Amino acid sequence: MFRVGAILAFVVTLASCGSPPQAELDAAQAALDSARQAGAEEYAADAYNRAKNTHADANAKSEQGDYEAAKTAAVQAKDQADQAKSLAESNKARIRDEAQAIVSRVSNAIGDARTAIDAAPRGKGADGDLDQLRADVGQAEASLSSARSSLSSGSFNSALEQAKSADSKLGAVQSAVQVAMQ
Repeated sequence: MFRVGAILAFVVTLASCGSPPQAELDAAQAALDSARQAGAEEYAADAYNRAKNTHADANAKSEQGDYEAAKTAAVQAKDQADQAKSLAESNKARIRDEAQAIVSRVSNAIGDARTAIDAAPRGKGADGDLDQLRADVGQAEASLSSARSSLSSGSFNSALEQAKSADSKLGAVQSAVQVAMQ
């Protein structure tokens, strides 16, 4: 009887050791890959890095034989990666929409700025200033063209930066033209 009890205790001890939570670790890695493909490294960097760190922690715990903690961390890493993917997708859409709105507004305003420059009074040294304003409008157009290219290629952060640059340059031109018209 004692032998049966000892064998049973040994079997229970072996069973409690468990095995690495490979399915959970694989699911977390797949979620991280999906988040990365959705642009989480750029558009949700903090959330993505948190998920990567939790996944690394899960792997470390699994290697140390702490399978329950590894499983918990792997499940958490998957959840975090899914959240990073969702956040990246929403941030990307928001940034894209903001860049498109600026591009549209600046596109419409460039023609108005050219018309205003052409209508500005000439003489008394103003010709050089007007030439500079035309060059500044050209720079705004170049930034706008870059923003459009970035939008087309899916580089929304770059597109937003370039659109803001065009908007800023055009705003300075519009202010200078208003001063010249007074």
